[in-house]
Amino acid sequence: MCSTLHNQSIDRYKGGSKERAQEKLSQGECMDDSDRAVLDGTACAWCAQALSSTSLARGVESTYCSQSCAEEGRLRRGGIYASTRVRAQVFALEGGVCQQCGIDAHALFLRISSLQPAERLNALCNANWRLPRSRPALERLLQLPKEGDFWQADHILAVAEGGGDCGLDNFQTLCVPCHKLDTEKLRSRIRLNGGPTISSANTNSQDIRSVFLKAKSSTHTKRRRRSPD
Repeated sequence: MCSTLHNQSIDRYKGGSKERAQEKLSQGECMDDSDRAVLDGTACAWCAQALSSTSLARGVESTYCSQSCAEEGRLRRGGIYASTRVRAQVFALEGGVCQQCGIDAHALFLRISSLQPAERLNALCNANWRLPRSRPALERLLQLPKEGDFWQADHILAVAEGGGDCGLDNFQTLCVPCHKLDTEKLRSRIRLNGGPTISSANTNSQDIRSVFLKAKSSTHTKRRRRSPD
């Protein structure tokens, strides 16, 4: 009976073996020996395989049975550091280079960070970078640029389309402009399929040349208002 319940309910759990065991315990569901071993710390938190005698030695703290389980567990078990772990692993593979347009977004971040705030707008213009639409976001980018402003660890198969529980092979590096373009395409697909809409907050960007055009237009309007009747 225990085995039957386990097989019927396993699909609704997220994370690894430890999360499954913890939820079973909290819900008062039937637990098997592997669940108890995981909670006792004698089995892998990801796959529930028994830990080796070396891992269980006095003074040794082990969570996973192998390096592969450690990588998968740290990536997919979630928690407050999940996104940081994903970015670190994707960066180790691709170095912050956009897999669509080929720009080295990490190198651009380092270059922009090394400049004075007054020099950054011109440097971004030369790189044909797309800027945030809102003035506060643009000001923050120029005053305090962060690496997340330049590249993202993107789901190849979007979470909204079933890619939320995939491993590292479902991630790629995208520069922020390409990531926003992909998000727009995803929103369009979801609208066509009648699914829930995705916030457009992440697509709020503009071509850098529009900044100068708007500034010029604003100045021209002010001058017209000041002219005598």
